[in-house]
Amino acid sequence: MQMRRYKIRFGKISHIFISHLHGDHMFGLYGLLSTFNLMGRKEPVWLYGPVNLEPLMNRHFTDFDIHLNFDIKFKGLSGNTPEVILDTKKLIVTAFPLKHRVPAYGYLFREKEADKRIIKGKITEYSITIRDIPAIKKGADLILDNGKVIPNEELTLPAPKPKSFAFCSDTKYFKKLHSYVSEVDLLYHEATFDKSKTELAHETGHSTATEAATVAKEAKVKKLIIGHFSARYRDPLVLEAEAREVFENTEAAKDGFTYVI
Repeated sequence: MQMRRYKIRFGKISHIFISHLHGDHMFGLYGLLSTFNLMGRKEPVWLYGPVNLEPLMNRHFTDFDIHLNFDIKFKGLSGNTPEVILDTKKLIVTAFPLKHRVPAYGYLFREKEADKRIIKGKITEYSITIRDIPAIKKGADLILDNGKVIPNEELTLPAPKPKSFAFCSDTKYFKKLHSYVSEVDLLYHEATFDKSKTELAHETGHSTATEAATVAKEAKVKKLIIGHFSARYRDPLVLEAEAREVFENTEAAKDGFTYVI
C-alpha cells in the first residue's frame, strides 16, 4: 500500500533485502510477492536474508496454495563476518552481522567507480575515434598518428565519486559495527529508544538515539537517518535532538521522503 501511495513502480524491484525474521520486517513480503503474481510478473525476484527465510516463504506458498509465475532466488545468510552478496556492473552489496534477539544482518550498498568523463571538445580537437573512447574513459592516454602523446588528464574530467548507503536495523550497539559502515555517505540506523531506556534497549536487542549517533560518529559517515522509533514517542524530534548531541548531521526518518546522497 505504501508503494502505491508513493508511486513506486513494482516492476523496477528485482532484489529485496530482509534484515531479520521478525514480522514487522518481513510480513509485507507475502502480499508483495502475491501482488507481483497477480500483475503477471515473469522476471525472477532475488530475496536476501537469514537462511531460514527460504523455508519460511516456501511453507507459506504451500499452505496457501500459491503458485508463482516467476522464480524466486534465495541467498541465505548465516555467517558472522561481512559477505559480498551481490556484485553487478555498477554496484556491490555487502551483508554484515548485527546483534539482535534473532539472527539479523545489515546491508552496505556501494557504487563502483565509474569511468572518467571525456571532454566532448577534445573529440573534435584530436579527431578521437569511437574505438579510442572506451580506453580513454578507463584512463589511457591518446597517441596521435605522429606519435605525440596527449595525457589523459587533458582529455577527461574525473568520474563522480561513488556513493554509498548502509542500513542497520534491528540491532543493539556493539563496538565493531562502525567498521562495517565506515565513511558511508548515508547511514540508516535504528533508534528505538532514548538514552534513559538504554537498559531496555540492550535487553530487547535495540539501540538508543545516542548509540545510533555514536556509530555514525565512530564510522565517520556523512549523514545519519534514524528510524524504527518506539510507539511511546509521539514526536521523533526528541530522538533526533538526542542524536544530534553526538552527531550533528542527523535527521529523523519521515515516511515518503526521498533522501538524496
